Amino acid sequence: MPRYISLVSMRRAKKAVVKKRVKFRQSRLEMDAKAPDEGCYRFGPFVLDPRKRELLRDGAPVALTYRLFETLLVFVRNPGRALSKDELLEAIWPGRYMEEGSLKQAIFALRKSLGGGDEAQFIVTAPGRGYSFAVPVYREPGNGPAAETGPLAGPVARFVAPVAEEPARPSRRWNRAAFVAAALVVAGAIALFLVQRSTYEHAPPVVHAAFNPPPRSVAVLAFTNMSGDPRQEYLADGLSEELTDALSRVDALRVASRTSAFFFKSHPATIADIARQLNVGAVLEGSIRREGQRLRITVQLINAVTGYHFWSRSYDRDFGDILKLQTEIADAITRSLQVTLQAGDAERLAMGGTNNSAAFDYFLRGLRLMRGRDEPSYRSALAAFDEAVRLDPQYARAHVMRTYMLMFLADSTARDTQLHALDAANRAVSLAPGWGLAHAAKGDVLLTMLDFANADRELSRARSLAPNDANVDRPYAYVESHLGHFAAAEAAAARVVERFPTDAWGYWDQAQVYYLARRYQDALAASRHASALALTGPAADQATSALIWLALGRADIAASICAPNKAWQETQCLAIAAYRLGKFAEAQARMAALRTAMGNAGAYGYAQIYAQWGARKEAVAWLKTAYGLHDTGLVALKVDPLMDPIRATPEFADIERHLNFPD
Repeated sequence: MPRYISLVSMRRAKKAVVKKRVKFRQSRLEMDAKAPDEGCYRFGPFVLDPRKRELLRDGAPVALTYRLFETLLVFVRNPGRALSKDELLEAIWPGRYMEEGSLKQAIFALRKSLGGGDEAQFIVTAPGRGYSFAVPVYREPGNGPAAETGPLAGPVARFVAPVAEEPARPSRRWNRAAFVAAALVVAGAIALFLVQRSTYEHAPPVVHAAFNPPPRSVAVLAFTNMSGDPRQEYLADGLSEELTDALSRVDALRVASRTSAFFFKSHPATIADIARQLNVGAVLEGSIRREGQRLRITVQLINAVTGYHFWSRSYDRDFGDILKLQTEIADAITRSLQVTLQAGDAERLAMGGTNNSAAFDYFLRGLRLMRGRDEPSYRSALAAFDEAVRLDPQYARAHVMRTYMLMFLADSTARDTQLHALDAANRAVSLAPGWGLAHAAKGDVLLTMLDFANADRELSRARSLAPNDANVDRPYAYVESHLGHFAAAEAAAARVVERFPTDAWGYWDQAQVYYLARRYQDALAASRHASALALTGPAADQATSALIWLALGRADIAASICAPNKAWQETQCLAIAAYRLGKFAEAQARMAALRTAMGNAGAYGYAQIYAQWGARKEAVAWLKTAYGLHDTGLVALKVDPLMDPIRATPEFADIERHLNFPD
């Protein structure tokens, strides 16, 4: 069952992500260990070992992402040869359609990783031909195929043959690339592909388009924890995240998403590079040191166009003053960017907050805990948010986060937990009736409870209160697409992509909306764009991609996307794909595994599978079971392409009528 079926699917997809990361890395190491030992490559101060996937500079390791390592490996195997852009794209992203911009960003980042004075001239541009590795490369033979020692004069690796245009059958190397794309992070904190391509001040000159960021645009970087205590990391992250959220409520400001800005916490880059990649005119960076109840916070707002400071300041305060301090910093940023607060802006800055510093502290702890993205993390985060509202029952923002934790912890038929989540959302709305995010949270809960008319009403209200908030536009697009209001859904998804063009999750949302609207080619383009931006993606996103290929008649590609993953969405995908490929025994085995794992909680998903198998009687029977259980999968019933084979049956029409979807 893909992500679009219910919010619950997002939760279950997230639980498997950490395990997938570990499994992928282990399998990658095992695969490299079994590969023939072609030896090491030496160039300048570097040694590259393909088998260990290791790059050393003067004996010290150099951190490279998987994709950058693959890029460098292509170059050192072909020194002195001008490699065309098409050759490089096929060698680095075999079997996948990628934009030329992805290659440019990879070259950009690789030059930075190798950079430093004259040594930055490793990769040079060959005008009209592509790129070339311009320094001598020496290979030291390993225990594999014999190879002479000495400089490499020409290519030593054969490129794979170009992949035919769809609908040609994908190669096994395409499958491996899909596995790489599917194996790493989840919603809310997605690792970005283009964002990680940061430059270095001594890199070879690169021709850029004129830097013309939107006026009054800013990114808030993750604050540096200077306390010397890793347990205080939550405070550094939380303060910068809360500043991002507060500034996002000012209509005249354009604020980079947390996902984009926080990427640079583990991928340092110059302020100029960060600004270019996030397309902002100003960057806020800071540090925080906590000693007992004393805080020292240093912040500076930098003009990314000129490189000069708008302002910088240090604050020495008691922890009890942290809330006032946050407001001071936000006010200073708006003044420095020459933003005149309009009517309602000041109120929105404080909306949903608290004056209780202890409650705020627990809230920040909850934000940190929930990013573990598994059930224990959500339970720990819920406990922190519970404590925040115990200390300040008027803390609307904490009530909203309790709402989402309760929804993540509920299964598809947990009515009691849904009611607790609704109570929390109602509390947030009553405390902050003008806060769009509170109404969005309530709409999300009502949707999972199949109260479509009121869910639509709450999300529309949220949209009117916060027209520029992506945290509102995302659930708004979700609801409107499931109600069949595709023009509104597509417009909302487009606004998110326009506001955060370097974040993969916006394109995954857009792919989902297009899929439900049966615009499969547009959905495919959006999913490809998302994959180009991030090598990671939750299982639900990969399942959405697989469903698009199923809709396009390519069960083989869908199966290759789902096969490496073990989440229940992939099991469902494989059950459908195997049946279409004539592998009936495998399809039945997949269904049996799904039934064992989920029991009746998977009723709607079983109906989808049987519908796709052409087993109408079984599909209708399970659909009736799903309706009797109030299965949240029914959220998608009105627009679900997988249900098209039984859409014309009287039983389907009867259930759709009883669900009372609004027009």
